[in-house]
Amino acid sequence: MCRRIYFRPLKLADAPTLLKWGQDQYYQNLAGFGHYQNLAEAEVAAGKYAARKYSYGICLRNSQQLIGLVELYNRGTNEEELLHTKEIGFLLDKDFSGQGYMTEALNILLDYAFKKLNQSEIWAGTFKNNFRSQNLLTRLGFKYIYSVDMSQLSKLFQYRADYFLLKKADWLNKEK
Repeated sequence: MCRRIYFRPLKLADAPTLLKWGQDQYYQNLAGFGHYQNLAEAEVAAGKYAARKYSYGICLRNSQQLIGLVELYNRGTNEEELLHTKEIGFLLDKDFSGQGYMTEALNILLDYAFKKLNQSEIWAGTFKNNFRSQNLLTRLGFKYIYSVDMSQLSKLFQYRADYFLLKKADWLNKEK
């Protein structure tokens, strides 16, 4: 398959795009993306994304336009889990949804996580109402595992999250 996208680290010049996403309720309601009131806040966020080891901008190969984000986070409570388990996060500009870009991006990221980073499992959490992301995860081979009412953990959170899991063996068998 000819890749239409590529990954790159985020940079300060991405702040206007982050600001656009951060001022749109769509991204906050579906993915909990941060709210940024001004360019300075978006620049701080760009710096934080740039500092994360496995945080990438998704860019169109033909125009270099930033259209989304993908990340791998540590997940676990002990050294063994932290070494072999990650969680993914992802966001796609709504102007590019429904065109297969996030499917392509997550295929690249999952291949990297399982084959290069030697992860044994990848988790993903979605807001309860984010059916598009849940369907994508299911198509990629993730299995629904559990839900959490985050408001029971902290008054800061007022949402329910569904968690999905993909095991390395399932990913590698899917490729055959």
